Amino acid sequence: MNLRFLKSRWIFVYHKNNKDVIFNSNNLEVYFTDKEVIDILNFFEKPRELKEVFLISKYQKRRKSIQNIFRILLDSNTLISENKNELSEHSNWVLNQIEKRKKEIGKILKLNALRVVLTEKCNFQCAYCFVKQRQKILSNRISWENFKKSIDLLVKLNKNGHIEIHFFGGEPLIEFPLIVHTVSYINNLTKKGVINSAFYAITTNATLMNEDMAKFFKINHFLVSVSVDGWEKLHNLNRRYLDGRGTFKNTIKGLKIMQKFKNDIGILVTPTKKTVKYLSKACEYIIKELGCHYITVNTPQPVNGNWEIDGEIFAEEVKRCLEIAKKNKAVITTLGTRALYALDEKIPLVLSCSKFENNFTGTLTTKGKISPCIVSWNLGKFLTPIEKFNYHGQFTKWKLTKPYFFSKCLNCPAMNVCGGPCPLEIYDMENNSRPIDHQRCRFFRKFLEWAVWYKI
Repeated sequence: MNLRFLKSRWIFVYHKNNKDVIFNSNNLEVYFTDKEVIDILNFFEKPRELKEVFLISKYQKRRKSIQNIFRILLDSNTLISENKNELSEHSNWVLNQIEKRKKEIGKILKLNALRVVLTEKCNFQCAYCFVKQRQKILSNRISWENFKKSIDLLVKLNKNGHIEIHFFGGEPLIEFPLIVHTVSYINNLTKKGVINSAFYAITTNATLMNEDMAKFFKINHFLVSVSVDGWEKLHNLNRRYLDGRGTFKNTIKGLKIMQKFKNDIGILVTPTKKTVKYLSKACEYIIKELGCHYITVNTPQPVNGNWEIDGEIFAEEVKRCLEIAKKNKAVITTLGTRALYALDEKIPLVLSCSKFENNFTGTLTTKGKISPCIVSWNLGKFLTPIEKFNYHGQFTKWKLTKPYFFSKCLNCPAMNVCGGPCPLEIYDMENNSRPIDHQRCRFFRKFLEWAVWYKI
């Protein structure tokens, strides 16, 4: 029996300006092609013998050149034997990746960073805030005892290494004395050689910023992330004081204080259903008018369920943001950055709940428990008391959640730049009967269409 071949299930073709590229969603290879190759691929949508191509009149006198095309298509796994079980091979590969990560945990893959919720208090009441029922938890703040325990845990897990502390809230500047005390404690550990280095970051609305704070952050090399959603009217749509007043002017006042002392500043922009269509213009305003060249566009917050914004509109705006960044020598990090990273490095992102450099980040709650998620810390059994943390518990189970939760993910070209629903999305689907977020899917599919051309 003669062997038959067919087009790989992982192959997708994109067209732009009379050009074609072939994209392999499995290994993330992207390469130019032409109409003839596309026609041959389409011929193998069903299993066929290679020699059947030569029954087509236009190929009968071009046996040598067509055989060269076959060789390229076969070597690149664009054409495969019909007996090849691609799904089984891929499933085994994913399981091997998970097993590999399990073996690396505690050795080269460690918890080395914590987002610390200093307080649930805030002088804002932002429309999109993911801290639910804030009015009922205004008294919640972390104790120094629990904070110190968490630092000592990081030090123990990363002896002679590097740790990261991200001060978060609520509004963390409310607890500025605690920040000072914490940095002093960690700096002393560094001086003693217990750890090699520490990195500090803070996310703030900047309205409580003063010169003493700005000097402190500069001296200690903080990355200060300030939430600004654009110009005054746009910013004030969602970012308001508790009494409903707009916050833009006071935020910019705090920002200017930090610029005066030349702090390392990043701007955080959060798109919403009302503001997403202005996202690229907002980033351009921040660069040109506020003089800030490092911007992070937050992933839309699913406060009331899944994304409320249109995924395709978000993708279009993100593309414009990246073009603006390139033109203005700025850096704009977005959800699309993971897709560009995956394509650039040819690294399928099948386990998304880790940083690009592989180390883990967790959240320290005001109650002194560690959450494996940096967005949510209302996770039931997945919250671990500091003193009970270990790499074989619920934290690791969360971080190694198997990707591709739905079989339909395997039919999506973006499967390895998205990785399927993240552990939080899966948790919500299983525990809160939340459906899959199709807007997120739409974002990655639309963005990928642009990214394959951007990276080629």
